[in-house]
Amino acid sequence: MDITTIPDELGLAGGWQTSTDGYQLTAAGLDVDAAARWMVAHQARFVTITARPAPDGECRIEYHWDLEGRLLTLVTQTRGGRIPSIGLVCPAADWVEREVHEYFAVEFQGRGELPPLMLRRDHPAGIFTPRGGQKP
Repeated sequence: MDITTIPDELGLAGGWQTSTDGYQLTAAGLDVDAAARWMVAHQARFVTITARPAPDGECRIEYHWDLEGRLLTLVTQTRGGRIPSIGLVCPAADWVEREVHEYFAVEFQGRGELPPLMLRRDHPAGIFTPRGGQKP
């Protein structure tokens, strides 16, 4: 598959940046649900989600996919601490979304409860945020 057509197919401006481990596309307004649906429809394998705090208090989110042996990373960020879930489109994302929620307090819209994986049930989410998961 010619990956240069993917940004156009997803309605994104710009092209892929290459690195030693694959290709990366940054899109502030990425429709993560549409992107996940595209990847699944083209038999891409979900690898993982990487998250890290952004300087503006939001969270940078990287979706990693393996398409025909090439690592494709779609980068976006939360808005108001929220981003749509891809868990219904790609069930393999369930655990990673739960971890990102615990560590960065990201709310994944469109999914049910996020039961804790690592933290105690009485511990608030966001241990890697400036408040460190402290209760309000």
